Amino acid sequence: MDYYTSGGVTGCPALLVEPAALNLALHSRDLTNAVWSGTNITTAKNAVGADGVASGATTLTATAASGTVLQSLSHGSFTRVFSAYVRRVTGTGAIQMTVNGGTNWDTVTISSAYTQVACLPRSVASGTVGFRMAVSGDVIEVDFTQGEATTVTSPIPTTTGSVTRSADVISVSGAVSGSIGQTEGTVYLEMQADAAGTGVALFMVGGTSQNNIYIGKDSNRMRLRIRIGNVNAVDNQDTILNGSPLKIAVAYQQSGNCAAYVNGNFLASGTAGNFTAALTGIGLTDKAFLPFDTISAINRIRAAALYTTRLTNAELAALTTP
Repeated sequence: MDYYTSGGVTGCPALLVEPAALNLALHSRDLTNAVWSGTNITTAKNAVGADGVASGATTLTATAASGTVLQSLSHGSFTRVFSAYVRRVTGTGAIQMTVNGGTNWDTVTISSAYTQVACLPRSVASGTVGFRMAVSGDVIEVDFTQGEATTVTSPIPTTTGSVTRSADVISVSGAVSGSIGQTEGTVYLEMQADAAGTGVALFMVGGTSQNNIYIGKDSNRMRLRIRIGNVNAVDNQDTILNGSPLKIAVAYQQSGNCAAYVNGNFLASGTAGNFTAALTGIGLTDKAFLPFDTISAINRIRAAALYTTRLTNAELAALTTP
C-alpha cells in the first residue's frame, strides 16, 4: 500500500502496482560504503530512514562548496534515471543529482520531509550517479538510492549486488465467472497511472481479445473499449491521461446500450451484440493476463469494482464524480 502523493504528503492509501525493475546502485542505503566516493562531503550512517528505521539512512554534510558523493555503475547503453529519498536538515543551498558522471546536474526540490526525487532520464552506457551540494555547511539525509532504467519506482534496497524486483501480477480466472456480469455489467476503476507509453493495460474483464471490457492507455490517451464477438461496441481514445486521479466506469449490456464515463463526464456510447464466449478473467495492470498489451505501468489503484448490472448513465455520472 502506498500512502503518499507528490511532495511526500500523506494521502489516501492506494495499491501500488509496478512493473519489473532493477536497481543497479549498490549499498543503496549506506553512502558511507566504499562503493560511494565522497569529495568535500562527510558521510555518516546515523539518520532515521525514510521507513522510520533508526540509522537506516545516511547524513551528508558539505565541507566545501560543490561537494560530491558518487558511485560508478557498469552496464550496457540504455536510458537510465537516478533517484533517492532526500530531506534537508540545515542550509538552503542547491542539491543536485547526476546520472551521467556530472555531464549534467539536475537541481532537485527537497524539504524537511523525505521526498523521492530524481534527475532527468538520460541515455547512458555505464557512468556515475550521485549528489552535489552547492554550499559548504549544508546537511541533508539520503535513503534508498536507485539507478534504474527509464522510470523511477518504489525502493529496491541493495547491498553488495544489484537487485531485481519482479513485476506485480494481479489477475484471477476460472472460478470468478460468477462474479462477472455475463450479459450486462459495469466495470469501475479509481486510480492514478503515472507511466507513459503505448499499450498499457490497466483493467480488463474477459480474458480474450474477442470478448472483453477494457480500460487501458495508448500514448497519452485513455482507451476505453467494450469488445463483444470481436466487434467494438465502444472504442474511445480521447481522454488525456496526465497523472491526475481518475474515476472511470464502463457499462455494457448485450443487445443494448453501452457507455463510458470519466470523472463524472460522459465519454462514449455504443450498441452491443452478444458475447460469443464467457467472461472468465479479471486483470489489473497485468500484461500477462492481457497478451495483446506490451507494457506494465506504475499505477496506484484506489478502488476497483464489478457490478453485475448495467448501471444507468445517471448512476455512472454519480459514481465517477470526483
